[in-house]
Amino acid sequence: MIWERPKTDWTGDDRFDAPNYNRIKNNLLFLHEMAEMLYQPFEIGDMGPDKDYSSFYYADEINMLANNLEQIHFNIYPVEIGEKTVYVQNQAFIGFEDLNRIESAILRIYTLLKSQKENKSRLSFRLGNRRHPVAN
Repeated sequence: MIWERPKTDWTGDDRFDAPNYNRIKNNLLFLHEMAEMLYQPFEIGDMGPDKDYSSFYYADEINMLANNLEQIHFNIYPVEIGEKTVYVQNQAFIGFEDLNRIESAILRIYTLLKSQKENKSRLSFRLGNRRHPVAN
């Protein structure tokens, strides 16, 4: 999985499309992998394959992104991620405020996990590596 810098400056003029959806989905998968390296393993929901320009976006898919963000947040040291919006089919689509909230939270979690990984304690010696054989 490759990390891609989140877009945290959404405005009402921006259009949500396949590359944006894929960036958010893949960044969540990346965070999940990082979190499992630093914490206990945990499950997140299946977000399906990447989208293309002919794909449609459904409320349950957007909700799954938000649910997985909350699941990652729940399993690591907490950071501020804001309040989740639940979307319903044939109702208002995700807006720029919620996109900014989600992508800003992703960036905060990434920064936290990256810092924890870089500052993780390590032993200053090697176990089981002897220079001289021990006499019986």
